[in-house]
Amino acid sequence: MNRRPFLRALATGSALLTTGCTESLPFAADGPTAADVFADHRFDGTDLVVEFRDGVEVESAVLFDSSTDEEFETVERPAGAARFPVVFPDRLETYVARALYVKAETPDGRVRRRIPETVHGYVEGVEVLDDGRARFEVENQGEAPLLVRFVGISGDVPNPAVDVQADSFDASWFDLGPGVVGVGRNRTLSSSRTDLVVSPGEVAPFETTYAPFAFPDGADAADCGGDERTAEIAVLHASGGSAAYTFTYRLDGEPTAVAGESAVVCGGADAAGGD
Repeated sequence: MNRRPFLRALATGSALLTTGCTESLPFAADGPTAADVFADHRFDGTDLVVEFRDGVEVESAVLFDSSTDEEFETVERPAGAARFPVVFPDRLETYVARALYVKAETPDGRVRRRIPETVHGYVEGVEVLDDGRARFEVENQGEAPLLVRFVGISGDVPNPAVDVQADSFDASWFDLGPGVVGVGRNRTLSSSRTDLVVSPGEVAPFETTYAPFAFPDGADAADCGGDERTAEIAVLHASGGSAAYTFTYRLDGEPTAVAGESAVVCGGADAAGGD
């Protein structure tokens, strides 16, 4: 599949593009700088780990949103590093997209570090399944853990999902669930839905829980005639924004009823990369 991302901000405060930025809050003229206190930060699974320099006494570390001053988590007297949970797949929420900072209180003053990491879901390998569902892989090309809020297949498909990149789409009211489940090595093992979290640089396989390639009201021979069709698959990031890609596919073979459903699928199908 050729890459053709169409990124559109769906919420304010989407992830920033620079990394490793630090800022000092002015307290005392001779107080510490952020570089004096912070050594580095990294993501470990669904957690953010902030490391402090050797020999620095940190009385408390607070994860907060600088745009609202909302404080999320506090670690008292961290020993060398502070760990903060930032991704919550069971409720499809993440702190990553916010104007995220960590502030550290020291005996000599307070400093803060910005956590401006990005996420970006790239989709490849769309496959049409026998029951009309879709299988594909999502690669996280960003630096922070990607929480998949929803994956929608729309365009020229028999049973399109909501188009998350439409001008009328409002992420604030969207509550249809993720629409996907991890499969194979990404199979979900509990209700925590860790299958929806893709770590930076990793690829995770998914299948839709709905059937975009099934005909809800039945199909005839013309519907399954093997014509090339173009559709779009879009990943809605829980941190805000989305990425969409086109692909081509064909439906052919005899129209066949889906067991236990009123929908009909075509006996043969294939999908391939698009523009």
